[in-house]
Amino acid sequence: MTSHPLKSLLQLQLASDASSVLHLSSVLLTLSEDSLSPSPHLQKWTSRVTSLIHSKDTGARWAGICLAYRTSSLSKSMMTEFAQSWAGLALSILTPEPLPLLKVSIRYLRHVLSAATDVPGFQRQLATPTVPKFSQALVSIVEKAADYELKALAMDTLRDMVILYPSLNRASSSSITDVCHQILNGSAPQRTNKLLLHHAADLYAVLHYTGGKVGAANLWKKSVDETLQCLWAASMSLRTTFPVKNSPLPSSGLTCDEPVLAVALNLDRLRCSTAALCSLLRTTVQRPIQVPIGRIMEFCLFLLACTADEEKEGHIDTTVRALELVIVPELQSSACDILCCLAKTVQHRLTPYVSRLVVMITYHLEQNPLPERRCALLQCIQTLLSNSFPHSSELGSTRLIKAIILSLMPLLSTQSDAHTGETGSGQNKKGRKRRRDFEGDEVFKLSKDVICSSIAEGKAIICALDALQVTMRGAELQSAIRSLACRVMLSLSLSLTAMSRSSLSRDVHLHSLVHARVNRMCLELARGTTSAMSKSLGLVLRSTVTEGNEHNMLTKLQLQQEVDLLLHARGPPLVRPLPHVEGLSLFRAEESNEELAARTSLALATIHDVNIMDVVAEPFTGAPTPEPTPQPVLTHLPMPTPKIAVHGAISITSPVVASQKMTSSITIAPTKDSADIPSAISNQLPTTLLPPSSSQMEPVPLTVEPRFIPVVDDDEEEERMPTIDMESDSDG
Repeated sequence: MTSHPLKSLLQLQLASDASSVLHLSSVLLTLSEDSLSPSPHLQKWTSRVTSLIHSKDTGARWAGICLAYRTSSLSKSMMTEFAQSWAGLALSILTPEPLPLLKVSIRYLRHVLSAATDVPGFQRQLATPTVPKFSQALVSIVEKAADYELKALAMDTLRDMVILYPSLNRASSSSITDVCHQILNGSAPQRTNKLLLHHAADLYAVLHYTGGKVGAANLWKKSVDETLQCLWAASMSLRTTFPVKNSPLPSSGLTCDEPVLAVALNLDRLRCSTAALCSLLRTTVQRPIQVPIGRIMEFCLFLLACTADEEKEGHIDTTVRALELVIVPELQSSACDILCCLAKTVQHRLTPYVSRLVVMITYHLEQNPLPERRCALLQCIQTLLSNSFPHSSELGSTRLIKAIILSLMPLLSTQSDAHTGETGSGQNKKGRKRRRDFEGDEVFKLSKDVICSSIAEGKAIICALDALQVTMRGAELQSAIRSLACRVMLSLSLSLTAMSRSSLSRDVHLHSLVHARVNRMCLELARGTTSAMSKSLGLVLRSTVTEGNEHNMLTKLQLQQEVDLLLHARGPPLVRPLPHVEGLSLFRAEESNEELAARTSLALATIHDVNIMDVVAEPFTGAPTPEPTPQPVLTHLPMPTPKIAVHGAISITSPVVASQKMTSSITIAPTKDSADIPSAISNQLPTTLLPPSSSQMEPVPLTVEPRFIPVVDDDEEEERMPTIDMESDSDG
């Protein structure tokens, strides 16, 4: 017959204080709800836990509080029975004690005070005398403790206590507010810790609960007004060398004599106040309130209008000017954070401002910002369009689509890939050997470049795909721009299939995320009418078949909907305007002048255009030219492209899946409008290759260029032995 678990623990692991500390982890794992069921050993167990908490040894007290915490979590009846004695002992520990003992005491008291609010008589016996003392002890820890994690735990616990017991914390609300202001006021030269900042902002956002049901709305409104005033003061202090426009507050100048410290302090205050305002917008209020949308939007529009082009008249300190120019992107990021939080809070009530915000954010996207700033702008666009009604500005939507497509261009092949991949069958043996000798050094290159060299670049591509999907759902777009966007997404779907995971990013999971989003967006663009769905079977199958980690992103409902499209293509009519498949100019002969102009403005070219440029250009003779044309630096890394051979008729290939064993070919015959294409694209470098478009097709053999240069060429084994020409005049 086996003994009771508590009896074994009391006789072995908890026999002494030293053994209790040594075997604490195994004891905590052994305890369960069944072991704490009514038995003769419960009284001995609680007595042993109490004796450990009373011990003079710090380790034994820590073990006792841990056992009390675990016991209270597993048995609610024991928690309510021994809460008064154990909570009093834990409250007395909240003095200068070792860090582990303080943390476990705070966690135990928070659990007891928040888990037994439904027990009759609990608030009168334990909560009323304990909560005010507990709150004051937590405030003291936040003010005096040096460990950031302990401060964050104390503020998080204070937040729970204010929400659960607002009336009991009304007396200590002023001290809690002072602690929050001390953290949210910023610091320099070192910035406020991010962990402390978010916990302080969340605590500051719930202080209005202490006002009760009637006064909570007024306290919340007062907090929002004070935060907006701090935001205006900090932002105007960062624009002392710029002309003041549309500001309710005059420029206050520097807050201290040292310019570097003044700019750093105001920038940190702007960051802290932004976090506080976002927390205030996310919090809950017991009664309906009026959100000052106009005042918040006025401040956001002011931040988005800040650029580095303007300059104030008169004497300007060059040091202050340089510092304020550097932090301009930080102002835009703060505006994006506030707009995202405001859009999620008020949703469609922000619709009157969406058109203006789209134009301003599009302007900043067109300035080619850094990946971190681009990601913030794209996330803001996605949040605004997802939580508001569709705007009717066709011009703004067109500019936005073009700016988003520019963020996706690194995923497409560039014109340099076409030239580096040219080893067609039209070259003779001598030419192939000369090219191999010229490019032989690349075989020994061990490191390979990737498209997304940093985490921010990969995140920017994900945000661009999400923003493009939301923008094309309800926006009024020109038919040429919509057709161009569809062609770009189809090109991405084809190029990602033939692209290896490691060539996109060092994080191999990014390829699955991007590929799933592209396939899902292609399917969404294809559905709508029966004629379109009848020609989109490949897109449906491509989106339903998952590879790698894509099954984690596709839910069961999405799979069911996509399979249902195959069975019942005649879905109900959609409200959003979607073009028929006949309206998409997937072939070059059907491309309109407007779409051609939009494509060339984005530096997008088809493989046919590149071949035309190669034919028009002078052939390569191997000798250096006297005046070479300078080649511009490519803005995007090269991508794998099919081989291109130019002999007789211009032949091109389409991207295919790497796992396919079939070969196909497309041949373009010269047309009357082919001569106009090189002049329209020659000045737009670097260009990006789209799927070819032609109206005449002939079969030619297809060969695909591998992504990486192999160390050993497999084709060399199948080559014939070269014959010696005895009549040649060459000495070799």
